[in-house]
Amino acid sequence: MKTNRTRLGISALFAMASFGLTIAGFADTMERTEDEREVDWRACQQLHARASGQVERVRAAYQACRTDNDCAIVDTSTDCGGTCGEVVNRAGVHQMRRLIVHLDATVCREHRRMGCPYGTPACLASRPVCAGGACTFAPL
Repeated sequence: MKTNRTRLGISALFAMASFGLTIAGFADTMERTEDEREVDWRACQQLHARASGQVERVRAAYQACRTDNDCAIVDTSTDCGGTCGEVVNRAGVHQMRRLIVHLDATVCREHRRMGCPYGTPACLASRPVCAGGACTFAPL
């Protein structure tokens, strides 16, 4: 019985080695796919910063408030990267959503085309509040 196990073990090793060599030889003949091309990290960072800057401009334009009811959390994730959202005056929610659609169709389309990475931060549970006349996050 011990002999059978040894034979099966050696046969399995030969099969795995043969499969590995076949795959290695095949991989050398393959051309790089679009996902495997080199990424221009600086260009990716510039595109992401451009999208983030535009989101920040809209957020800044719609931050004024008088009460907590004036403020709302709006999703600002784009195809360039995920976010925890922003808190804006309710009057700016539609404008922010329009901006996100525009960024996805322009800046972030290029970001994806270039093979740039996509990341999303960990976000804390929060609620929108008006603090010092500006909409902001407060922990739950």
